[in-house]
Amino acid sequence: MMQYEVAKKYGQALFSLAAEEKNVVSFYEKLAEFWDVINKNEELKDILFHPRVKPEDKKKILQKVFGKELPQTIYNFLFLLIDKRREYFFASILKKYKEMLNEKENIMEIKVISAIPLQEEYRNKLKGKLNDILDYKIILKAEQDPEIIGGLILKAGDYIIDGSIKNKLNSLTEKIKSIPVSKLGV
Repeated sequence: MMQYEVAKKYGQALFSLAAEEKNVVSFYEKLAEFWDVINKNEELKDILFHPRVKPEDKKKILQKVFGKELPQTIYNFLFLLIDKRREYFFASILKKYKEMLNEKENIMEIKVISAIPLQEEYRNKLKGKLNDILDYKIILKAEQDPEIIGGLILKAGDYIIDGSIKNKLNSLTEKIKSIPVSKLGV
């Protein structure tokens, strides 16, 4: 619960700041690049999240590593997180920021799960259909899961449309199991 509240508070504050500077998309891109670098470098991640590393040292290290790649406004935000010992919540804050960005820009991210890789032609057709139906700018994120056998699963936020063969087989199995034995002629 605390993580959600912290992410919401700081995410909204950062989004408001970015909106004032008219850099909402640019801020997200810079923050995502920052987080990507942190995640790929275990030593840097350990330093950033270690409770015994002094905030001043964390700030110096970040400035040394990122130099002029990050705007001062983002440094100020990161330094505030470090001073308040909220750097542990950065991933949640970034997620909240992205949700707000998607809402402002009318973007919907949809995860498409298929048994085999979707060809570009089919991805484009699916994206076009979803754009028409939903009236959003659609961003498709494709994944493969051979266990679904065939068909597609679409996930958008908390909504799931399961058109997989595995789901249909499971549904059929449940229907067969619910048939009384007397009706089977046994």
